[in-house]
Amino acid sequence: MSKKTEAAIPVLAFGAGVTLLGTLRCLGRAGIPVRVASPVADFVRWSRWCLPLPRPIRESADSAALAAALRALPFDRAVLMPCTDTWSVAVAGLPADLAWRFPASISSLDVQGVLVEKARFAEKLRQLGVPQPRTLDVRSIADLESLPESYFAGAFLKPCASQNFAAKYGVKAMHCPDKDSTVRRYEEIARGGLRFVLQEYIPGPATCHYFVDGFVDREGRMLAAFARRRLRMNPADFGNSTCMVSVPLEEMTPAIAPLRRLLDGLGFRGIFSAEFKRDPRDDVFKLLEVNARPWWYVGFALACGVNVPRLAYLDALGLPAAPIRDYRIGVRCVFPELDWVSCKRLREANQLAWST
Repeated sequence: MSKKTEAAIPVLAFGAGVTLLGTLRCLGRAGIPVRVASPVADFVRWSRWCLPLPRPIRESADSAALAAALRALPFDRAVLMPCTDTWSVAVAGLPADLAWRFPASISSLDVQGVLVEKARFAEKLRQLGVPQPRTLDVRSIADLESLPESYFAGAFLKPCASQNFAAKYGVKAMHCPDKDSTVRRYEEIARGGLRFVLQEYIPGPATCHYFVDGFVDREGRMLAAFARRRLRMNPADFGNSTCMVSVPLEEMTPAIAPLRRLLDGLGFRGIFSAEFKRDPRDDVFKLLEVNARPWWYVGFALACGVNVPRLAYLDALGLPAAPIRDYRIGVRCVFPELDWVSCKRLREANQLAWST
């Protein structure tokens, strides 16, 4: 399939920040025309691949609102590429009559719900026998008060809807060292209607975190799988990667079978990024979360030879796509602004030499 043929139909990308920028680069460098459908108010607007719509579409999980906005656009056809959880839910819920005009390689609304809602996600992992941290769905203060004090050692409160929580509190989760502090913190933040799980914190440094990123097509075939290991992160506990390295997929062999079991069990389709932490207590890869969309470092995967947005584009249009079996190993990726903070913290703790 030539790039000229591929480029006949554009992409409408929805998102912001690093994830959107990486997605634009993946598509633009593949010769696929792309328009940014969501508002652009950050550094993305300086990208040579960023071409915003005259009237941006406001981010919302409301599929009906998105459908109305799409029907008003002057495109005969366009592939939809959501880059946040909220946009993914909106796209997955679009009515069937828009499927041909605005196709997307994406899982169903129910699958999106399982992956976004942390309590449902934990239950699905239990059903399928996928290793995970001990997780309790907290529905009331009574659920917490009924637990023994020992349950709270090394546990933390994790929001079921992480995007909304992070936007409000600026963190992904909250440590609570004992039962009383957990109950107080839960009572304080649950007033806003947010739901939580109480999850075990797996010990170990940033280097225990691994990721498998890839793509599953409309027939359930995994056309790409890219493995990377975290080297540094910020903040130290519930932060994002600031430095990482690509590793052989074989290094994560014990994690691949459970991940495939989950994706197959869900009937998953589309782009994914799965985060594992290798538990030093039993040497088991435990699945923390799966993002069903492009992720922060989708551009790093491209630099290593894995272009998943292009695969999603071809799959959405029903076009053939060759699987990606090889990629560059040992390549490092650094987010300089955030990694400086990570390095400074590690250096002050005598855990890193400036020459490293």
